[in-house]
Amino acid sequence: MQPVHPEPPELWHSLSEGMRALMEVNQLLLSRPLLKRIPRGDGHPVMTLPGFGGADGSMALLRGWLNRWGYDARPWNLGRNFPKYRMDSLDAAMVFREKMVMRAGRELEKVFKETGQKVSLIGWSMGGLYAHELGQKHPEWVRQVITLGTPHGDPRGTAAWDIMRRLYNSEVPEEVQDVSGWLGTNMEAVTVPVTVIFSPTDGIVSQEVATLRHADVNHLAVNSSHLGFAMNPRVYRLIGRQLARSV
Repeated sequence: MQPVHPEPPELWHSLSEGMRALMEVNQLLLSRPLLKRIPRGDGHPVMTLPGFGGADGSMALLRGWLNRWGYDARPWNLGRNFPKYRMDSLDAAMVFREKMVMRAGRELEKVFKETGQKVSLIGWSMGGLYAHELGQKHPEWVRQVITLGTPHGDPRGTAAWDIMRRLYNSEVPEEVQDVSGWLGTNMEAVTVPVTVIFSPTDGIVSQEVATLRHADVNHLAVNSSHLGFAMNPRVYRLIGRQLARSV
């Protein structure tokens, strides 16, 4: 019987995540000539939202480069993107997600009011879900949204699904997990420009899960590990070009 949800990434891509991420950091250090071709920033604010388990430090390299390149890059200032309670079902994950979107929205409003400019949001993995939802809820504050390896689709098609179930010792059977709320939030109408950057070699989030089924969403493929999205020079080049576009 065929699975009713997308297949997770290939095992080799998952097992090689750490090694490939280290290689991507090294490539970043050697890629100054490549990155110099990217248009300079216009000074508008950019807020980064880290992936599950990550904190502001996980995207510090990206913010540093954005600041040097002429943008006003800001952390989300919410600490680690991790719950303080047992998250053993998608229902619990949705509660956590909604809480973090609310908190991130307050930080977004602060940046908008401080600068007087709409803010570009860059969300990595689960942080991209927050960024996308903030763009839907607050188009008056958001200039554009860029997601990096974000599980927009069925989370059961990620390598993280089984890991999280074991981590939280979940006793909720997979077949009764309700994904409708998770998917429904991601499929609402797009109200600001959205760019989805995904990798066919992502070892955590498969290509099918990382894409959004909206005709007006810009999808860009890149060769990157999941752990290396925020330190991969090829990703930086795509981000730089998108931020420089008139919106």
